[in-house]
Amino acid sequence: MSHERFTTSREVYHRIRWDERFDPREFVIGYDTHDEVMAEMPFNDFVPDGEIPWHRVWYFKRRQQVVWDRRERLDLLAPSPPAP
Repeated sequence: MSHERFTTSREVYHRIRWDERFDPREFVIGYDTHDEVMAEMPFNDFVPDGEIPWHRVWYFKRRQQVVWDRRERLDLLAPSPPAP
């Protein structure tokens, strides 16, 4: 099993918010409601450090595609490594 550092939900949030390549209106955030039920909210409705803590954010979707998933360790938004 790889022990490489995985991008946090906070880092992904800020990447979507501030990277000009992304339109935040295209994203939703999936989070744990504490009832072991997942819910989604539009990206722009999420309040950083608000009612939903970062550790309850489990995925980000762009349109219908999951682009970051904590359980699957999926990060399709990660910057590409520089070419050698």
